[in-house]
Amino acid sequence: MILGEVREYLDVNLKCRPKLEKIILNSGFTGVLLDDGAMGLAMNIRSGGALKDPALERFLTATPGRDALEVAFDLEERSANPQKGDKSALLLRSILVSLLNALSSPLMNEEYLGALGYTLTTDNDKHASQQVREGETVTIVGYGGMVRNVAKIAGKTYVTELEPELFKSTVISKEGVDFGPHCAQVVSASIAGQCFRDSDTVFVTGCTLVSDTMEEILEQCRGRRIIVYGYTAGLFPEPLFRRGVNIISTGKVTDSRLMVDLLTNCAGAVEKFFPQASENLQIWDSKI
Repeated sequence: MILGEVREYLDVNLKCRPKLEKIILNSGFTGVLLDDGAMGLAMNIRSGGALKDPALERFLTATPGRDALEVAFDLEERSANPQKGDKSALLLRSILVSLLNALSSPLMNEEYLGALGYTLTTDNDKHASQQVREGETVTIVGYGGMVRNVAKIAGKTYVTELEPELFKSTVISKEGVDFGPHCAQVVSASIAGQCFRDSDTVFVTGCTLVSDTMEEILEQCRGRRIIVYGYTAGLFPEPLFRRGVNIISTGKVTDSRLMVDLLTNCAGAVEKFFPQASENLQIWDSKI
C-alpha cells in the first residue's frame, strides 16, 4: 500500500526522528506539526473539525510528544482495521497522510529528489491546471477549483465524485430551469472506469489517499497520462511514480506558525489562504 511504503521508506532514510507536536483538525483540512518545525496537510473528508468519539480522542490526545514515525504506524494500523460502523477511518487516514507529508518535508527538495531521478520545481507555470493539452479528453478525480480552467482547453472533461449530486448547480430564469455545471460532465466514482478508458489525461486528487481509493484508481488509469494534484499529495513521491504517475502537483508548508493559525481560525475557507504559508511543488520523473 502507498502509505505503508512511504512510512517504511521514511523509517529507514530519515536522519532524525522528530516528535509529533500538534494536530489541527479543520473542517476542510488536517494539519500535523512536528517538533522540528515541519508541517503537513491533508484534506479532511466529511469528518469535520470536532472529535465526537471519546476513544479516538483519548488516542489522539496521547500522541503529542511521541515519536512521529511510531504514531504513523499506529494510525496506519487503526485506519486499516476499522470496526463495523466506525466512521473514524477517514479522519485517521487524514491525520496519517498529514503526518507523512510533514515527515517527508526534509526530502522534498531538488537535491534529494534529483539524486533519485526526479525533477522538482516551484514553477507555477507547471501547475496541474497548466498541464492539459488542447482538445484532449480529460477526467478529473475530485471537483476542485481547476475544473473550469481545464475544461476551457480540453475537448471533453469528465469529473468523478463520490456524490455527484452535491456538485450540481441550478439556474432559474425566464427561459426555465437549467442545470450545471456546463463545463464538465460530473459522474459517479462508481462508474468512473469508462471515463478513465476514454481519457488521454487523468487528474487524480491527492485526497484519494485519505479515501483509500488512490491505489484502485491508478490501476484503472494504466496507460494514461496521470497527474496527481493537491496539498494532500505532498509526501515522498516514489511509490506514486512506481504506479504510473507522471506528474505530482502539490505544495509544501513554508511557514508552520502561520499555517497553524490559518487552520485554527479560517474554518472552511482556509484553503484560499494556503499560498500565504506554503509554496507550490511540481515533481516529475526525469527518467521518462
